[in-house]
Amino acid sequence: MKIAKLLINTSVKTLNKVYDYIIPSELENIARLGMRVEVSFGKSTKDEEGIIVKIVELTKEEVEGRKYKLKSIISVLDDVSYIDEKRLQLAKYISHVYFCNVYDALKLMLPPGTKSKNDSKSLKSKQNTLVRLVKSPDEIYQDIENEVITSAKHIKLLSFLMYNDYVLINDIIDGLGISRAVISTVQKNGYIMLEKVEVKPDILEDIKIESKPKPIPTDEQMEVINKIWTKIYDEKYSKCLIHGVTGSGKTEVYLQLIEKVLVQGRKAILLVPEISLTYQTVTRFVSRFGKNIAILHSKMTIAKRKEAYKKIKNGEVDIVIGARSAIFAPIDNLGLVIIDEEHDSSYYSGVTPKYSTKEVAAYICKQNDAVLVLGSATPEISTYYRALNGEYDLFTMKKRAGNATLPEIEIVNMKHDRLIGNTYNISTRLKVEISKNISCGQQTMIFLNRRGYVSYLKCDDCSYIFKCPNCDVAFVYHKTNNLLHCHYCSCVMKNVTCCPKCGSSKISSNSVGTQKIEEEVKELFPGASVIRMDADTTIARDSHQKILDKFKKEKIDILIGTQMISKGHDISNVTLVGILGCDSMLGMDDYLSGEKAFSNILQVSGRAGRSNLKGRVLIQTNDPENYILDAVVKHSYNDFYEKEIEYRKTFGYPPFINIVLFEVSGRNFSYVKEEANRLYDVLVKNNDNLYKVYSPKSPFIQKINNKFRINIIMKSMLDSNSYKKIYEKLNEYELKRKSGVSLTVTKNPTYIG
Repeated sequence: MKIAKLLINTSVKTLNKVYDYIIPSELENIARLGMRVEVSFGKSTKDEEGIIVKIVELTKEEVEGRKYKLKSIISVLDDVSYIDEKRLQLAKYISHVYFCNVYDALKLMLPPGTKSKNDSKSLKSKQNTLVRLVKSPDEIYQDIENEVITSAKHIKLLSFLMYNDYVLINDIIDGLGISRAVISTVQKNGYIMLEKVEVKPDILEDIKIESKPKPIPTDEQMEVINKIWTKIYDEKYSKCLIHGVTGSGKTEVYLQLIEKVLVQGRKAILLVPEISLTYQTVTRFVSRFGKNIAILHSKMTIAKRKEAYKKIKNGEVDIVIGARSAIFAPIDNLGLVIIDEEHDSSYYSGVTPKYSTKEVAAYICKQNDAVLVLGSATPEISTYYRALNGEYDLFTMKKRAGNATLPEIEIVNMKHDRLIGNTYNISTRLKVEISKNISCGQQTMIFLNRRGYVSYLKCDDCSYIFKCPNCDVAFVYHKTNNLLHCHYCSCVMKNVTCCPKCGSSKISSNSVGTQKIEEEVKELFPGASVIRMDADTTIARDSHQKILDKFKKEKIDILIGTQMISKGHDISNVTLVGILGCDSMLGMDDYLSGEKAFSNILQVSGRAGRSNLKGRVLIQTNDPENYILDAVVKHSYNDFYEKEIEYRKTFGYPPFINIVLFEVSGRNFSYVKEEANRLYDVLVKNNDNLYKVYSPKSPFIQKINNKFRINIIMKSMLDSNSYKKIYEKLNEYELKRKSGVSLTVTKNPTYIG
């Protein structure tokens, strides 16, 4: 008799174990390791989902002699298994290192978008439904003014559709945080219509494959290619870091390394921070390798993603390109994994399992005797430290490819501008340089890592700050739709004209966003063409690329944007970059804030002067003596690293020790506080000095989406003994955890509030 050992689809820690089920005779030839099945579990009235992790043979007597009667599998949900022994071992590793259930880790290895049978129909309908306006913008504006439309969410939806004429319903639900119910109500009121469309989100279908001569590598590139190739040729696990300045040609190195891997008969994975923001890089790979690539990204339909997974599984492609989750693609005979822009925070998962892509990639490469290559102009401090200490082979590229040179970077002291009476957020110095660029037909990028119009509104009489009712954060005012937005829970409210606390009409604003800068730029340069790229203008499908294509092809004078304009864009006519609002990045209260600020500023600076035209960068600040800005001006990563690593060592932060963040959350604050204190007591008691625990503390943002949060920070070397002790403590805590209170555990979080 065949018995399947299953893991049940649950995040409950006490259920993170294997359960035995009989495989009925009619399913014996279908059920395989790694397949999802439907079973009756416990006392639940609904069927649950499980994954087969082992199949064993038992005699009838052995089965009948058990204390509890075994249930049978009801049905098999998959026709293909994507989980083999290697991936099962990987899931166990992720479960152990990142404090999650094994099933949570196994989900990462299923085709993206895989849901239970009951979910597939609704998902498909969302993917293929287009939302269009029925009434004209003028009619809608009139109805808003006459208060025919009063719901802030209805106004938010309609305002967005006025500026975006081709939007799929799932983009609205996921991107705007608008529910299906809201969309249905607006549809019933006669403002929008829904129609089925044929979606073609496959990037490969859109890219025209042009045969171009392969460029001759520079001396620096050739040296790096040859040295890493020797490691690939040996077919032994190793890790490499390419530290190359912006524009040094790291992408060409990746291309040539992948070519060599394919000649060897092995396969490769290339990870990029986000497909939509690195379209130019993807285009180069498709032009070089044609249809021998599978691209995985979040904008693909469920069907397309499953099709790509099957191609990879069947060995029909040799190269996989994608964002973080592509590391779990079912590729065999792996020889090389490349992680481009390895410093990017998107390589850390923000949801359970909260894993580090680099650590997971290293484990996978070790399993496959493959080479891991990380690349960045601003490597993570921890990565660079490990490279200097021999854990990675370090390769440096100090020159830009071709005739391009690094841009000249200038600090603009905004205190001087205020003294001469400049009330604009654009300095007089930057204004002069933008005028020069416009007159000579060259393009400018303006970077401000804050979207919206202004970041918060405050009453001047009683100091009341207009906050989201669901979150402990201030609303952000968006002028285009005259609404107050919460960027954490997507709550929206109509703009206010008087204080709800004291009735005063004296409302002031602080900290401008990209919308305000766009307005200022248009006022200062009335004849210039201006375009904006931020989270508000890029919700619609393919909008990132449409904005960049328009900027490049139509030679738009000025592009204003947030962090997304700093990634992977190589536009030869951009010779000027203005960086605004960097003081807010420099002043953040977090041990990673300096690293993030340096990386952001240097990366966006690298967009200037990437061809024969000389680039200039102007950084506006009230803190011109800051050591981070000094290192940026010198283009000196090493100057920044030396100061930062000393700070980490002095105060005990990674890479010298690991941080574990325990976040207790729930809707009842007193319960959350009580449970956080109890967890602290459990962790502190008899810990054998394997770690240090700090008292419970509310984060900077205490409440998000009506859930209160309290954090407990632990510092530990996280060896086998400390992991064992932590799991003992977590098991003890979970036995008495109050209903309605959740606990998440994160290893080395990218932000500690």
